[in-house]
Amino acid sequence: MTNLDFYIFILIAPALLFSLRMILIETAALISVSNYADQMFWLKKILNKITGSQIKNSQINEELVQILQMISIMISAGESPLTALRHVSIRSEGYLPKLIGKSFEKYTTGVNLTQTLDFLAAATHSTQVRRLTNAIQIAVERGTPILDVLNNQILALNKQINMELLRKSGRSEIALLIPVVFLILPVSISFAIWPSLYGLNQAGF
Repeated sequence: MTNLDFYIFILIAPALLFSLRMILIETAALISVSNYADQMFWLKKILNKITGSQIKNSQINEELVQILQMISIMISAGESPLTALRHVSIRSEGYLPKLIGKSFEKYTTGVNLTQTLDFLAAATHSTQVRRLTNAIQIAVERGTPILDVLNNQILALNKQINMELLRKSGRSEIALLIPVVFLILPVSISFAIWPSLYGLNQAGF
């Protein structure tokens, strides 16, 4: 390889890496919306870790709370659940609204609420979305109002988000104590006792 070829490779390497990353991200997205999303979830997880595009469960839960709040407001105003979901997919931004839009594209005919939620649960592999899907399916079978189910899920998700924030704050406090205990405190003690030790040494003790 000549110097010119090496310089050309250095120039085009970032573009090649960026193109490869975009291809892997699109591949992971295609796996999410395929019919084998549950079976191929491990491959999607590996691709997301390689590209750094993984979606955290906390982000999914926060988006899910916002979506459920909007849907419950629309349903209480007289809209059907599917119409509310369609409005959310059109007027909202985020990971879940995009998946909702793709679910409407996939199920062009005969789409219903449980199909969309099953699609979301398979694509995200989220326990909260799966729990919501099961709760709504049971509500539809028993004739329970969906609005009550949504409100209960909103309360449960908010509680889980608050608990996660408390755990994160606890871990942050422990992390802040490490430099205090192992760095600042020993240095402070050294400065406090050094004059006494120096004086004793000068006195011959």
